[in-house]
Amino acid sequence: MKYKLGISKQLFIALSIVNLSVTLFSILMGYLVYNYALEKGWITLSSIQEDWTSFHLVDWIWLCTVIFCGSMISLVIGMHLAKRFIIPINFLAEAAKKISQGDLSARAYDNRVHSAEMSELLYNFNNMAQKLEVSVKNAQVWNAAIAHELRTPITILQGRLQGIIDGVFKPDEVLFKSLLNQVEGLSHLVEDLRTLRLVENQQLRLNYELFDFKSVLEKVLNAFEDRLQQAKLVPELDLTTTPVFSDRRRIEQVLIALIDNAIRYSNAGKLKISSVVDSQNWTLKIEDEGPGIATEFRNDLFKPFFRLEESRNKEFGGTGLGLAVVHAIIVAMKGTIEYSSQGPKSIFTIKISMGHEEMG
Repeated sequence: MKYKLGISKQLFIALSIVNLSVTLFSILMGYLVYNYALEKGWITLSSIQEDWTSFHLVDWIWLCTVIFCGSMISLVIGMHLAKRFIIPINFLAEAAKKISQGDLSARAYDNRVHSAEMSELLYNFNNMAQKLEVSVKNAQVWNAAIAHELRTPITILQGRLQGIIDGVFKPDEVLFKSLLNQVEGLSHLVEDLRTLRLVENQQLRLNYELFDFKSVLEKVLNAFEDRLQQAKLVPELDLTTTPVFSDRRRIEQVLIALIDNAIRYSNAGKLKISSVVDSQNWTLKIEDEGPGIATEFRNDLFKPFFRLEESRNKEFGGTGLGLAVVHAIIVAMKGTIEYSSQGPKSIFTIKISMGHEEMG
């Protein structure tokens, strides 16, 4: 990386060069002009000494020559210095204009050596433009995904309600439960999107407190009791008795998403849930009977709207936001969540610091 001077240093060096150049040039020109004038007899040493307050023609020649050449030196150095500042600014202006016209791929590239401030400005501008481009692309993907997720439940609700009005469907309890499921699905989608947005904007509020994790887990399991029976999943608990210091409501939200995920996609069998506190960390593990997730899909597991193709035809197909929300919440808590497998079994491991300094 080439060494870059700051603007203030470049100005100081440039002005020093101008001052030194003009001074040396003045001395040199004075010597040459007066020596030539003395040789030609235009002036004598005695006339200079006797009438030193008056300007002779030679004095004017020397003065005009120094002023003209000094101005040229200052102009050349000044133009060179200004060029070093103006060129990157022009690159920035051109790139900003393209971005304002919709070309988000525009960048202010210039490989020449500039001042440290200009180089930092170019880097920060390009970094900002890169983030803007990624943000817009993500927004487009999100808008398309959200529209896709909303289309199905809204179409079902519209069709069923229109059918009731037209007398095609009988307004019985089964139909109302079906409609209510669609509304609940929309409600969950909205809440998940809200949570992701809060985490992304670093506005997710966490209310840390000491609480009994077992009571929170039992509450969630009771809410899923019917669905667990339908999926033939049997919870097996191995929990620490140490109180957990975290956000109770967000931990409950994490449990709901992970257990819901197991009900949707895991095979029948045991659903092992264990927790332990050691070295100021709280570790939670949720293990199901598989079938597991292929290695090539694991890097995308916690991305919004990611779903394996085979899961789309499941009876309880979700929106693909559950694990993304879990990941966002855990990250907001300065924790980690990892997926691993043991044979066909899937294991989600969550680690959260139990340090009480988070309370402030």
